[in-house]
Amino acid sequence: MSFDYNLQDLKNSIKKLNLKKNDTIYITGNLFNFGRINLKNHKDLPKIIFKNILKIIGKDGTIVVPTHSFKLVNSKKIFDLKKTPCETGSFSSFILKQKNCFRQIHPYSSSAAIGKNAKYICTRNSRNVYGPRSPFDRMIKLNTKFISLGMKINNTCSQVHHAEFNMNVPYRFKKFFSHRVRINRKVAKKIFYMFVLKENFLKIKRNKNKKIINFIKKKQNIIKQKLGCDYIYCYDLKAFYQSNLDLLKKDKFCWLGYKPKNHKSLAI
Repeated sequence: MSFDYNLQDLKNSIKKLNLKKNDTIYITGNLFNFGRINLKNHKDLPKIIFKNILKIIGKDGTIVVPTHSFKLVNSKKIFDLKKTPCETGSFSSFILKQKNCFRQIHPYSSSAAIGKNAKYICTRNSRNVYGPRSPFDRMIKLNTKFISLGMKINNTCSQVHHAEFNMNVPYRFKKFFSHRVRINRKVAKKIFYMFVLKENFLKIKRNKNKKIINFIKKKQNIIKQKLGCDYIYCYDLKAFYQSNLDLLKKDKFCWLGYKPKNHKSLAI
């Protein structure tokens, strides 16, 4: 059987990401895209990645991951803070299972974290996914580093929606959902919000963040390290966000990639 990379390749790539002691790191992506690793049990890969990153950032570092559960939207299933599985890959699932993990209370689009800043990032949040008191708001304040495993950054940079939220873009709105959540042994129905596209924009052609990414690449360094069949990307989350805001001030439709001809009527 042939392999695309081995354990030493993985360690070398992580070392080149310019991570530092005490860093707060947001990690997302798809490990499958790296191909086959020469490992006795491939299910150990998330644990190995975690341990190698932890060696660098130390016990006072923090790791944050997306732990979305969008399948609960419009369902009657209870969101259980501890037991509801995430739909965001094996690394996120691994972090979510750790005893010292804190998870944001949001039934559809949550984040989870472990480490020194985990409680600050993922507890006492607003009921919006983005905006003040959201995990992204707090990660930006902590100068978090963003890591995308095996996926181009235009496909993983969900912080663009945090910028859109704060800039009140004309093509999105806060939609409320009522959902039952279980925290410890108590179940209660609560209101939560998603920042979604307005109906008139659902069929509008988009360019998958390419205009935003091209602008940001001119403003900051994005580390790109080869691993197996794909790459690991790493960059400064705060710098990305600030550049995104600058672009939105000039072009409020930059997420779409162009200004729709009938944008005034669409934005109603």
